[in-house]
Amino acid sequence: MTWILVLASLLYVVFLFAIASWGDKTNSWANKLSHRPFVYAMSLAIYCTSWTYYGAVGNAAVDGWAFFPILLGPILLFTFGIRVLKKLVSVSKQQNITSIADFISSRYGKKRRLAVVVTCIAALAIVPYIALQLKAVGLSFAVLTESDSITSEFSLKELGAAALMALFAMLFGTRHVEVTEYRSGMMLAIAVESMIKLTALTAAGIFAWHLLSEQPSFEWTQTFSASVNPHWSLASFGSFEFIVQTFMAAGAILCLPRQFHVAVVDNVDIKHLGTACWGFPVYLALTALAIVPIALAGSLLLPNYQDGSTFALQLPLLKDQLWLSLIIFIGGISAATAMVIIASVTLSTMITNDVIMPILLQRESRLPLRERRREYDRSLLLFRRVAIGVTMALAFLCYYFWAARTNLVSIGLLAFSLVLQLLPTLIGALYWRRGHARGVYAGLLAGSVGWIVSVLIPLYSDALLSDVEIITRGTVISLLMNSFAYIAFSLLSRPRLVDRIQATAFVKPRASLPDSPLHKNQSATNADMLLLLKTFLGAERAQQLMRYYQAPNDSVSLRAEAVADQNLINYVERAIAGVLGSATARSLVEAALRDRQLNLEEVVHFFDDTTQALQTQQSILFSSLENLAQGISVVDSELRLVAWNKRYTDLFDYPEGMVRPGQPIATLIRYNAERGECGPGEVEELVSKRLRHMQMGSAHRFIRRRADGRVIEMVGNPLPSGGFVTSFTDITEHVETQQALEDANIDLEQRVDTRTQEIREINQELTAEIDRRREVEKELKKAKAEAEAANASKTRFLALASHDILQPLNAARLYLSAVNEDELSERNQSLLGKLDTALGSTEHLLSTLLSIAKMDQGALKPQFKHVMLSSVLKPLIEEYHVLAEQRQLEFRAFYVDRPVYTDPTYLRRIVQNFLSNAIKYTPKGKVLLGVRKRGDYLQIAVWDTGPGIAAQQQNKIFDAFYRIQNQTVDGVGLGLSVAQRMSEQLGCEPQIRSVEGKGSCFSVTIPLGHHAQVVAKRTEQTDQTPTAELSLLVVDDDKDNLSAVSALLEKWNCRAVTCRSYADAVAYAEANEPLDGLLLDYQLGGDDGIQLANELRTIWQRDLPGALVTAMRDDHVKRNARQAGLHFMPKPVKPAALKALLKYISSR
Repeated sequence: MTWILVLASLLYVVFLFAIASWGDKTNSWANKLSHRPFVYAMSLAIYCTSWTYYGAVGNAAVDGWAFFPILLGPILLFTFGIRVLKKLVSVSKQQNITSIADFISSRYGKKRRLAVVVTCIAALAIVPYIALQLKAVGLSFAVLTESDSITSEFSLKELGAAALMALFAMLFGTRHVEVTEYRSGMMLAIAVESMIKLTALTAAGIFAWHLLSEQPSFEWTQTFSASVNPHWSLASFGSFEFIVQTFMAAGAILCLPRQFHVAVVDNVDIKHLGTACWGFPVYLALTALAIVPIALAGSLLLPNYQDGSTFALQLPLLKDQLWLSLIIFIGGISAATAMVIIASVTLSTMITNDVIMPILLQRESRLPLRERRREYDRSLLLFRRVAIGVTMALAFLCYYFWAARTNLVSIGLLAFSLVLQLLPTLIGALYWRRGHARGVYAGLLAGSVGWIVSVLIPLYSDALLSDVEIITRGTVISLLMNSFAYIAFSLLSRPRLVDRIQATAFVKPRASLPDSPLHKNQSATNADMLLLLKTFLGAERAQQLMRYYQAPNDSVSLRAEAVADQNLINYVERAIAGVLGSATARSLVEAALRDRQLNLEEVVHFFDDTTQALQTQQSILFSSLENLAQGISVVDSELRLVAWNKRYTDLFDYPEGMVRPGQPIATLIRYNAERGECGPGEVEELVSKRLRHMQMGSAHRFIRRRADGRVIEMVGNPLPSGGFVTSFTDITEHVETQQALEDANIDLEQRVDTRTQEIREINQELTAEIDRRREVEKELKKAKAEAEAANASKTRFLALASHDILQPLNAARLYLSAVNEDELSERNQSLLGKLDTALGSTEHLLSTLLSIAKMDQGALKPQFKHVMLSSVLKPLIEEYHVLAEQRQLEFRAFYVDRPVYTDPTYLRRIVQNFLSNAIKYTPKGKVLLGVRKRGDYLQIAVWDTGPGIAAQQQNKIFDAFYRIQNQTVDGVGLGLSVAQRMSEQLGCEPQIRSVEGKGSCFSVTIPLGHHAQVVAKRTEQTDQTPTAELSLLVVDDDKDNLSAVSALLEKWNCRAVTCRSYADAVAYAEANEPLDGLLLDYQLGGDDGIQLANELRTIWQRDLPGALVTAMRDDHVKRNARQAGLHFMPKPVKPAALKALLKYISSR
């Protein structure tokens, strides 16, 4: 079971990796989904950790509704306090807040030390909370495995879980340096986890409900009766602990670093809070509905278990529903994983941003400027990953030494009570402008002391109260001390300018200004609106904008003393917003309409907006200038250089330091004139001339060729407020192109005539070439046809010649077999053996030629079937083992009998050629036949220790009639050619590996077959001679064949009745009694042997056995012979085959 849980956990983490990776892919469906409000609402459910998933069930099993405050508080906050969240998100977005520590430090004077204090408090709360998740994971493992192994003793499961969670957080929580950048992949994974844990817990609740319905003694009315079970009565909702814990849970939503990160930092659109204000409460309500039946069913059916935290896992095991327990286990893993990932990422961000980076920057500031680093992105990511690792390590140590022996609910409430010390500071940051950093320090100090005295010390002393009561009451005491100190010291402190500025930015954010129409009872006139435009946009631009405004209604004039209407006010606001920003523009217009003065804080914020807007416009302007192809220089009314781009300096190659803001333009002109860039004349005269153009504000345009050959076009125009802007364009290429076109036009007609004549000549040559190629093509087609005809004729001749030659060869073999060797001398016996060898070689050669002819005609095609490999190799091994012994060679064969899918005849011929060549060309040494399995194929290879084949000849040995040079072995070079052709038809190319002087290896690869489709062949045992004297009818149109067969049969004590034609055989049958068997030639004039066999059987009224003896080896002849019940014996007839046939006939 342990390995099942480990595998399920790993697969779940892999699933999360896949979801997060998918969500991070730009333009993917998952990436788009991650920006939906529903995903944001579900990601808020990270609040429901293992405390809710396991601890709340155990709490409900013991104390009834005591579990509900941790869910009720967030429900009430999102239902009735959504404005607080909206303001928190809005302010954070305006200030680019990255964490709760950054939020508090930015609000209270941007003090780094305050951020460090908040980070320390957050770390003290987060580390035990992560330890709680590790405890829940280990608890769920222990329940399902029921083992106390070494993994439990040393908490190895919890350590492994911590490592996996840390790895996920490092991979997907620290991919970008910019914290405010939305991490779509991680947020999508968190949302998916929220759905998984809700689904699992709901399934457990439904199963528990089903179990309760099966219990006849269980009644819902009695369960919630105050007299029977006071913990489940509604009266418990009014208890002090219930109310305080509800407010603690609501405050924790604002103060928990992970919850702040998800709700605030990772909010992509403030409108998503509209979905979250109902989606998140519904999620929490469904969670509460699932917890109640689980706690009740566990208390009823599992009374012996002291810890009810694992009731959700144990209840399915009562009905052997292991699959449901596994789903619930995955839900618990999900609850822990989501919290740990976000919490560790948040804490690492706070540590790096507020602790490590300030120290690093302070150290860098002490170094010389050239030694300072320019980029910190990689270092920052490394620090965050290290911080995550350290956080997880501390959490594991916290679990191992403390949390493992502490209740889940106590750990969760303890973390809540500590992090709630930030609540007065957070609320004051949003709603009290007098809040001061000193008040924050004093409040946090007083609250921490109160928390230690009223919570931590009583918790580990022999107190009369329970842990929950101690934490609840101690939290109230510490928060009261915190709030009193915060308010008192803030009132006693004198705010600085930065404190007032930040207080205004947080308490009255600019985005909170109403979007409704401006003050209706205002008395500002059109002249006031014009003055407002002139003040921020300049007189000329203001007049231009007013003309644009009046253009649609020229007949209506704006009187200066008339009260400005709403359309004009909106128009002026939009115009100012283009320069100062929308928020500043609205505030300025509103102040003008209400005729009120702006305080210093508002002015500072206006400057912030204005600076940002001007910086944006300046950045756009500079980017535009730098990307222009022309050089630009701008001088002011005092003829001093104020702006330029890189192209300008590239064109004129000024000395370093000469081009700088405030440089008199006369200096630059004089430098160019001295180098001859301003044309001929006195230097001072040239300088004065150009300065007069600028002073008079006269536009000019002229082209100047510089000393280096480049042509520059200069266009100058005056500026409205004085000054001059000049553009410099390098038109060298344009001028050269124009000159080239003018030169080309001079002799264009002559070149056109010349080119036309050349084209005519080329066309004539092309026409002649086309005609010649057509003639060549005709000749080639004719030659090809003749070659094909000759090849076909050659093939037909070869087939017919081979057939006719086989007839006398057949007779020769039969005559040779009929000779009685016992009557011959030893010398004649030797001569007889040599004659047999010569006839065998002739037969092999003719058989090869016949195979080539059939393959060229396309008449020889493989017949694939499933056969055992031994049926092909065993006869070859026996045959060539004898040949190898005769040549004093060591021949070995190694193979495992397997079914193959091939044509056995083809395969036998291929391997026969390999073996024949190996034994023939190996003067001494070894020959090996080996078979190896290669996947779904078998590789049949023949190795030898012969002379080998040179590399340059290896590509030619498969050619017909090719023989290796310097070989004394007889042969014509057809064997490998036939083997290659047959291999190609089988779909397997023969392979060769050879090393000259060492040996060669020929191989072929064939597919494996199936045992079930192999047809077993009936084996027949034959003796050397027939067991009885037989009478056979032998029909052949060749008298030599008849004579040879008769002689051989007489040697075996058999009688042969011979006929040379179809008619003679029929006549004999009609006049005589039936014989024992038939030996019939196929080609009998116009008839064939198969027809004759059928007619003879009809005449004699007997199914006589027999054989078709023919030189025709076509597949259809073999098939027709088998259908007629005749054995097929190819010429030349082998005596052994004939003996086997006689044995078969005698056994019938």
